Amino acid sequence: MVAGLDAGLIYNEFPTMGLGLTPPLTELWNAFYARGNPGDMWRNLTENPTTVQLEHRILAMTTFFTLSALWWQGRRLPLPRAARVMLHTMYGFAWLQVALGISTLVNFVPIAYASAHQANSVLLLASSLGLYHTLRPLRLLK
Repeated sequence: MVAGLDAGLIYNEFPTMGLGLTPPLTELWNAFYARGNPGDMWRNLTENPTTVQLEHRILAMTTFFTLSALWWQGRRLPLPRAARVMLHTMYGFAWLQVALGISTLVNFVPIAYASAHQANSVLLLASSLGLYHTLRPLRLLK
């Protein structure tokens, strides 16, 4: 949604958004996006570029800290070699995703950075699925 709404072109600083960690509430919940119907304020969640960018930041940081906790705990466990490799690979892609996301934002969304950020999201997802796959117990053959 960030790319579709050009939400990366506003609030090009990190970690702040303007004068604080979040923009003013009047910008997040703007009646313009309700299209004249007060019951449609929920449209801000998907159509307001400011709100979408804040949602993206929250999701990104929550995901990164969750993966960091997973890596922190997983590195101490006696994992099979394949799982250990996937754990470190996934965590490396998580760091790269954050770096690409912040770089894309503060440099006013150059296409090369934005494309790399989106491509890396696929690699991060694939490595997460790879980690899951290496940790699944094998089925017993009968």
